Amino acid sequence: MRITEMQSCLRALFAIAAVCSLSACANYSQVITEDADGSYKLIATGISYTMSMPALTAASHQKAASWCAAQDGELQLRQQTRGWKPMEVELNFRCLPRQLGQLEPSSSLPVITVIK
Repeated sequence: MRITEMQSCLRALFAIAAVCSLSACANYSQVITEDADGSYKLIATGISYTMSMPALTAASHQKAASWCAAQDGELQLRQQTRGWKPMEVELNFRCLPRQLGQLEPSSSLPVITVIK
């Protein structure tokens, strides 16, 4: 391989890494209905070592909030579980109707983080 070809390959790899880090490289499960009470589950799995656990957690929260917004609701996080092998965030949440307004902090369920 010539030096110019190697430089081109390296540029391509750097471009892919940059796109991955900027677009939050993660796989998301489909949102799954958990219970008849309106609970949902979403699993986000990091597919790149360029993504940190806080970034994966934030991306999974954004995905769940977007799901609720599409249903004209607001996200209420019920439980969050994080694991490291593979890097994964599992959310259990509900979508509250927007017309109910904001919940009082004391009436919402606590967030529990369990590390696998």
